[in-house]
Amino acid sequence: MHILLPTDVFPPRCGGAGWSSHALARALIAQGHGVAAIVPKLDAPGETHEDVLGVPTVRFGYRAPNIPFLKNYFRHEQLWQHYAQVITDAAAHVQSPVVIHAQHVQSAPAAVLAGQRIGAPVVVTVRDHWPWDYFATGLHGNRLPYPGQTAASLATDLVAREGPLRGALALVAIPYMLAHLRRRQHYLRQADAVIAVSSYIAERLSAVVPVERIHVIPNMVDVESIARVTSTPQQSVQGPYMLFVGKLDRNKGADVLVEVFRELRQNNSSAVNTVPQLVFAGDGPLKPYLETELAALGVQTRFLEWTEHDEVLRLIAGCELLLFPSTWGEPLSRVWLEAAACGAPMLAMPTGGVHDIIENNVNGVLAATPALFARRMLALLADLPLRERLGAAIQATARARFSVPHVIGQIEGLYRVL
Repeated sequence: MHILLPTDVFPPRCGGAGWSSHALARALIAQGHGVAAIVPKLDAPGETHEDVLGVPTVRFGYRAPNIPFLKNYFRHEQLWQHYAQVITDAAAHVQSPVVIHAQHVQSAPAAVLAGQRIGAPVVVTVRDHWPWDYFATGLHGNRLPYPGQTAASLATDLVAREGPLRGALALVAIPYMLAHLRRRQHYLRQADAVIAVSSYIAERLSAVVPVERIHVIPNMVDVESIARVTSTPQQSVQGPYMLFVGKLDRNKGADVLVEVFRELRQNNSSAVNTVPQLVFAGDGPLKPYLETELAALGVQTRFLEWTEHDEVLRLIAGCELLLFPSTWGEPLSRVWLEAAACGAPMLAMPTGGVHDIIENNVNGVLAATPALFARRMLALLADLPLRERLGAAIQATARARFSVPHVIGQIEGLYRVL
């Protein structure tokens, strides 16, 4: 088959959604299928064709004014027809059968439009909350999980996100925001199949998409490839360390770590001086806050900002403990999957799709509050045999449920049915 993969983001500089798309592309190519990723690029000229780590990739430029909400319109409604034409043109250069598999919010409507033009089936993968949340985080004020958006909830959400003045000025955009959300759902419902990356996302999708079109298929992780990468030790950090991987933002729970170490300082002040240094592999708006607050608590920290992906894998493989304090509805985090493949012991909040991968005290540890998180962090750090057992168990989970051989067959089977 020939699989066209429209995706909002793609390596080498991207987050988990882009790497998950790349993992799918590489797996399909290895199975003998023709694959092309099709990626929009803001403020880039023309169209380029390149090889991105083994995946043929078309990048095309578009423009959007840097004005709130107007920028969103140009990134979506204004772009969809152009994006659909790029997909259509790519399909004209390959033989049937063609499947279009959109990977994210920006690409989904364009994929549906292109599929209708050329008579190709369309699959859409949902990796976050974009079908029911304008900001795709599923968080009110970028802090608290909530079920969906109405005019009333958006009014308070905007003020919580932007502050009283900017939030009040943004209220005029609410009709557009709600209409935009309806348009996302309209196109998603027209897809031939919708892949939910976890049972949690599937449950949320059932209010938007006919249940018979929803398929729970997780993101995949190349366990063997990761093992080859991590056979070389990391070079970024000296001495033992705990690790946080991801954007330093509230929806990833980076700020929760301040609460965790505050609890630790209040209840066991000497323990802060004995824990390994805390390494952050990521950047984001909370970095200054984290630097200031954690230093005041006496936590030894290291911020690596943007780190090359293979080195992040090596950091994960070498850490004493991977901390994942996210409190939003994580669909099925790429960090979880890669940490599982590395056999890293994980301590996480019980949020979103985490239960699809971590069974508490079997292959990882879950903690629902900062105080409990702090206590369990100390217990894990004091028990190397337990960490080793958890690491081995989560690696076995990765091989059994999320490895390429296990997942790619499900994807191919869906393509064949369509």
